Amino acid sequence: MVTGRGRSGERSQGELLGILQIALLFFALLVGRELGDIYSNYHEVSQLSIVFDVEEEEIAGFVREVLARGDADLEIGLAFTLPSARSVEEPVTRVPDYVRRWFISVTLSAIIVQQPDVSEVEVQLWVEGEPMLRETFPFEREKVPYMRLLGRTLALNIEDAEKFRSVVYEASERYGGEVEFRFTGRALAHVQFLKVWLPFSTTCYPLVRVPHLDYMSSSWIDAGGRPTSRISVGEGTSVSVHLSNPTRVHSIWENVTVAVYRVGSEEPVLTAVKEVGVAPGTTATYFFPFSLNEPGVYRYAVEALGGLSVSWEESPLLTVEGG
Repeated sequence: MVTGRGRSGERSQGELLGILQIALLFFALLVGRELGDIYSNYHEVSQLSIVFDVEEEEIAGFVREVLARGDADLEIGLAFTLPSARSVEEPVTRVPDYVRRWFISVTLSAIIVQQPDVSEVEVQLWVEGEPMLRETFPFEREKVPYMRLLGRTLALNIEDAEKFRSVVYEASERYGGEVEFRFTGRALAHVQFLKVWLPFSTTCYPLVRVPHLDYMSSSWIDAGGRPTSRISVGEGTSVSVHLSNPTRVHSIWENVTVAVYRVGSEEPVLTAVKEVGVAPGTTATYFFPFSLNEPGVYRYAVEALGGLSVSWEESPLLTVEGG
């Protein structure tokens, strides 16, 4: 009997050890799969970039505050994206795999995805290629949403406000009120206990004043489109106005008025208004047709509200001869 109980006890102990081994093995598999998922997510996140999203209106307000006080707060948004998307102006054409898995887990609840966090942000600001600021902003860890941007507020302090003003004013004069702002830097992303710095680069062109078209030249032209200084009564004629857009990314639309004056009269005899548009960095020519039925000598004036202005004294003469 004693011997039988000993064998039964040994058998029970062996079964218990076997169960423990199976439990440990199952636990190790679970831990290994969890660690594998974490490292897989970390690898995917480390291949991404951060979109540093800032609205043009926010930049324009920031510029006004800096010009007035020397520093200002700037509202920005952060989101994960592909390494190729270095600017908010560039579209994201492919959804990362970890985002796809997250969408699946929302509907099936069968896949657990470690949603990454973002904390510190390092920012460098360049205005027209000139370095203006380099600063690190500490933030608490916060998850970056998949459906919207993670909002941040950065208090940017421009040390050399005088240099900032000089660069902004010079660029504004050269590019019709447009100034190039480039933000580069990186954000610290977290996947559980793993960390990785993700880069970003965003370039935008806010307007610090209302843009206007630049006047290049103008002339009288005949019905065949050739420059002329003499026509007969009843012949068709037009004023050709050549304009340019000094900006780099903004199209400009303006209402341009051409008024025709007969020499000796202070009031225009004919007026034409046309909405004209010029793409950024290009030139365009617009034609304003007129029919002059009385002989005499004529001039014209060109004007856009708040923009270009060419007085009739500056325009060439056109002689209209009687039939």
